[in-house]
Amino acid sequence: MVKIFRKMRQLTTLFLVMKPMHAKIMNIFAYMPHLVDIHLASFGVLDKLPESNHFPQSLRHLYLEADVIEIDPMPILEKLPCLVVLELSGYKGRTMSFSAQGFPRLQELKLDIFSIEEWRMEVGTMPKLSHLTLWLCKEMWKFPSGLLHLPSLKNLKLMSKSLISGDDSTLKELERRGCKVEL
Repeated sequence: MVKIFRKMRQLTTLFLVMKPMHAKIMNIFAYMPHLVDIHLASFGVLDKLPESNHFPQSLRHLYLEADVIEIDPMPILEKLPCLVVLELSGYKGRTMSFSAQGFPRLQELKLDIFSIEEWRMEVGTMPKLSHLTLWLCKEMWKFPSGLLHLPSLKNLKLMSKSLISGDDSTLKELERRGCKVEL
């Protein structure tokens, strides 16, 4: 299958669901420089993503689903210069970090079935993020205060029973600033 994909150099959209999906499938991106939309689903365990230079630099929408993503994918994905929408499912690491220059064009972030103890957000990260959706965020007791550093955040959805209290100080400050919050 990889041999077939290598010949599709002009492809702009890739939608691939296989059970189980093998991590090596990501090696095909090097042969598809025009991809703007990637949807990959049904990885089992995805221990590590390839470096950001292995992804097409024109990528605008990435959907990535795995049963378990073991290593924080954000330091790699935040370097994609054109990424506007990121949908990520299955991250089960201890921390998730967003650096100050990360995700320069990201407008929508959806995190699904993830479990983290610590969520770090440096000032300057995701300057254009307007929509954040969190679905089945296990182990999350409070919103990270770094959300207050996102100047464009207008919509925050928490889609599942959560351990986060409606009295969360970050949540209250976001609402005060005009962010629409759905719990």
